[in-house]
Amino acid sequence: MMALASLVAGCGGDSSPDPAPDVDVDALLTGAGEVMAAMSTARFSMVDELESGAKFFGTTFKRMETEVESPDSFRMVVDVEAPGFGFVEIEMMAVGEEAYLKLSADAPWNPLPLEQVPFKFSGLGFTLQDLLTTIKDGAVVAGRESLDGVQTIRVDGTLSSEQLSDLISSVDPGHAVSLGLWIDETDHALKQIRIAGRIYNDDAPETVRLLTIEGIDVSVDIELPDLG
Repeated sequence: MMALASLVAGCGGDSSPDPAPDVDVDALLTGAGEVMAAMSTARFSMVDELESGAKFFGTTFKRMETEVESPDSFRMVVDVEAPGFGFVEIEMMAVGEEAYLKLSADAPWNPLPLEQVPFKFSGLGFTLQDLLTTIKDGAVVAGRESLDGVQTIRVDGTLSSEQLSDLISSVDPGHAVSLGLWIDETDHALKQIRIAGRIYNDDAPETVRLLTIEGIDVSVDIELPDLG
């Protein structure tokens, strides 16, 4: 189905971090998890860095902009390149058990089964908290980096693709994934997640995905479409 979109952030991709201060990685990840679990809303964006991931509904993923609101609402706009059509905007949204999809900006809204939504946005803050807990064993502090003017601590870890199944729909098991996390040094908010490796069988081995969280507890606009 979909490859998790990968986000390229201006400062956080492959840069070499400065030497890290003495940080208790367990306490850092615990604090970041608590911040994410407490969030009421979030806004984030993603791109596929090399455009080498599995197809998104048969198209090439370009960029995604998403808003979520606890406990189970989201709005997602995805820019893709579709064969024969060029650049197309796909939009999805859901509130509770109702989800809808339109395949272009001018297309009508149609019902969408929740299991076909590429990401699992319900309870997202707690899902991210669980992910941070999952990588504690073996996680290392890679260093300190400035990310969009914010001082962050970068933590690197590894996991298997199936351990992302609570966040990403229909992942294929058995692939090794390298995870990079950028955590605000001051308030411990998670700022960015970099996922390197295959999540779907159709991903290229060199696939790199980066997700940037642009704001938490911010104003969002999520309303189900008026179908008349």
